[in-house]
Amino acid sequence: MRSSLRFVVCFVVPFVILIAAAASGCATPAPLVSLVPRSPNGIAWAAGRAVLSQETTGVRVAVAFEQQDGRDLNLRVEIANDTEAAFDVGPDDMTYSTCPTDDNETCVGFYAVTDPEAVLRTLDAQQSRARADATNSANLNTSLVLLSAVTDVASVAGGHARRTTGVRTVALAEEGHAEAAQANDTLSTLAEQRAQWANLALRRSTLQPGRGAAGIVVIPIDLKARYLWLHVRAGGQVFPFGFRQIVRRVDARGVSHRTD
Repeated sequence: MRSSLRFVVCFVVPFVILIAAAASGCATPAPLVSLVPRSPNGIAWAAGRAVLSQETTGVRVAVAFEQQDGRDLNLRVEIANDTEAAFDVGPDDMTYSTCPTDDNETCVGFYAVTDPEAVLRTLDAQQSRARADATNSANLNTSLVLLSAVTDVASVAGGHARRTTGVRTVALAEEGHAEAAQANDTLSTLAEQRAQWANLALRRSTLQPGRGAAGIVVIPIDLKARYLWLHVRAGGQVFPFGFRQIVRRVDARGVSHRTD
């Protein structure tokens, strides 16, 4: 009965989905967001990605949309130093602006991209807390299982054993195994996220002459944006890259609809 009611709420009465979602467990698919170059001029293709590039006085910069990652957009940025002097590049040199209409006059902000060092510090803190919680939980579960087992042995030795003797001990042991598995999953997920930010994100680097750097730059999604500009500062110059944002709404049947 409850399952049938949930079906009715989720699919038969769409105008109350948002109200009923929290109470019934219904979830609506998240929109799919992608970026395409604002202008078709000067595009090169690499492994299915549309690449925009600029070069001025020995500094070369290329940018391509990589993928949507949850509530973020990932762009790959590559910078090459063909000058005779070294310079630093990093996330602090990347800013973005969003434009709700086709008119550049409506573009707002020079917002900072996501700082990978701040994300790594947060993940390190989460890993530390998760390890401590797992250790404390394991110690507590071990103590409870041992105490329950001692009680079971005493019951058997005193001739007071029942059909349920030992059941609680087994249940506690199984609960401990389940909590340990969940803790391992949490730590594994955090470790994977940290590895991605540490190894794939564009982080601060000093580019010696003839050297380059590459990595992912992360921008929070603004669903109201129609266009987006990424500004890359390198070698004392600023390179602007324009993208058109495409938003696809996905309904419960898996059908996507463009809203740009």
